[in-house]
Amino acid sequence: MNHSIVFGILGGLGIFIYGIYLLSDSLQKLSLGLLKTVLTKITINRITSMLVGAGFTSLIQSSSATSVLLIGFINAGLISLAAALPVIFGANIGTTVTAQLIAFKLTDSALLFVFAGSLIFFFARKTKHKNKGLAILGFGMLFTGLNIMTEAVKPLTGNEDIVNLFLQFGKYPLLGIVTGLIMTMILQSSSTSIGMVIALASADLLDLNASVYLILGDNIGTCITAVIASIGGKLASRRLAAGHAMFNILGTVVALAMLPLSFKLIAMLSGDISRQIANFHSLFNIVNVILFLPFVSLFLKALNKLIPGEDYEKKETKYLDENLLATPELAIRAVIRQLSVMLAINLEMLEKARLCIIHYNHKLKNEISIDEQSVDEMQRDITAYLVEITKGELSDEKRKTVPALIHSVNDLERVGDYCQDISKLAQRLYEDNLAFSQTAQFELTRLFDKTLTLMHFTQKALSNDDHNAASITLVIEKEIDELAVQYRLNHIERLEQGVCVNDSGLVFSDILIYISRMNDHLCNITKGILHIGKR
Repeated sequence: MNHSIVFGILGGLGIFIYGIYLLSDSLQKLSLGLLKTVLTKITINRITSMLVGAGFTSLIQSSSATSVLLIGFINAGLISLAAALPVIFGANIGTTVTAQLIAFKLTDSALLFVFAGSLIFFFARKTKHKNKGLAILGFGMLFTGLNIMTEAVKPLTGNEDIVNLFLQFGKYPLLGIVTGLIMTMILQSSSTSIGMVIALASADLLDLNASVYLILGDNIGTCITAVIASIGGKLASRRLAAGHAMFNILGTVVALAMLPLSFKLIAMLSGDISRQIANFHSLFNIVNVILFLPFVSLFLKALNKLIPGEDYEKKETKYLDENLLATPELAIRAVIRQLSVMLAINLEMLEKARLCIIHYNHKLKNEISIDEQSVDEMQRDITAYLVEITKGELSDEKRKTVPALIHSVNDLERVGDYCQDISKLAQRLYEDNLAFSQTAQFELTRLFDKTLTLMHFTQKALSNDDHNAASITLVIEKEIDELAVQYRLNHIERLEQGVCVNDSGLVFSDILIYISRMNDHLCNITKGILHIGKR
């Protein structure tokens, strides 16, 4: 194989890949807002969801983009797995449009598209018009690259050994499927893999049999993008990625059983091998959707067994009953109960943050982030509820209580923020391979223990209006402040002696600051209970 063939294949493939990227990326930017709006309103109506998946994937020319967006929506709690599965099924149909476009062989006019797209991009002022130019440019580059690849491999048709090598894919189905799978996993684009298959088939290096087996492998390999995107996400997102793979693997099994019939049908539709490959790709996915869409519920059961467990969920506000607003005293009591729940969440967050400092755990770090969202939502709910309470008839004593409670809910929200900040510092320690000296570890452990104790007494004081517990928190806070001052001096001494490195020392200092501020906010609440200070 001479250099011109190698360079032609690699150069053509590079232009082809970049063309697909430009086309897909530009179309996504042009339609992403609409796509997000529609996807967030999808219901569990299977046919509607499937059609949305097919329609938008054909529009943005990327099933990978659709699957990644769906995983993002699932992780954000905007869409359920039951609604997302039919969308991903439909996306498989939508992605076949790319192969159909390639089969048109617009190679003669490809450079015209490149020229037109370039002009629009350079002279357009608005971003959306520039994206339109890039989409046209990408479309032209796609066919230009395809043409270069096809012309580059044509000399190989005279080499009997190479021709026989490619024909092996047709003789050994498993070899063809595995090759297509690996090729797509590497390229992370089934459209690119299929384009290469069409280019090789157009140059008479691949027959229909070999092309079909490679296409089946391509369809399985395209699931890798969703699998990668789901790593570290919710169980539902991992189930969606697994469901996508299951759909294509089962579809491949069905397709293998129906190949004789498929070949007859494909031959009837077109005599051109490029169109035959594109038609098989479309037929494969359409038949799969028809077969498996009615069994989404069975897919869900299978996926729940395959990937068991429950996701760590946000904690909901539950005590703020609107019916209690007619009785302000009961409503205020409900607020106090909800504040106690917020404090309990903060207590859990601090314990998890402490564990992350000792030995970093990404799962705990994610749980802290979810807990912090719960605390933020409760702050909004409680504040709005307290505003509603003030609209009713309140005694002077109770009316004075409302501002103090608003201050308290804000204090608890800040405590949650500091817990999350400490978890971020734990992640920094882990990622930068930093460590504390044994003395520093002991000092932090003591501060965390005392802060957790202060939290317990704050919760007791808040829940029961316990003045004794509130007084104890002030004593603990004083101890913590004294320890923090002493530990800062110890830290400076360790730096001078070279026992502690500077980067670890900065993290240590930040933790001391966050713990001190956290305890200040907690004691603001207990001071309010004791009627000390501004509350």
